[in-house]
Amino acid sequence: MKKIVATLFASLFATVAMAQTPAPAASGAAKPEAHKEMKKEHHKVEHHKKEHHKKVEHKKAEHKEMKKEEMKAQ
Repeated sequence: MKKIVATLFASLFATVAMAQTPAPAASGAAKPEAHKEMKKEHHKVEHHKKEHHKKVEHKKAEHKEMKKEEMKAQ
């Protein structure tokens, strides 16, 4: 009985120790591909932000012009 308990205890300890070890790192070939994909996505997002900013600025300028024309009409 003592041997069974000792074996169970040892296997439990091994399981806990194994669960705490970090996973192996990804292969070197996979990292550059993932990095390229991240750069592409970042570029798309930044480009979209710039385009949106230009549209907002254009609308603000149009709004200012409309306000000026309304003030002149009054």
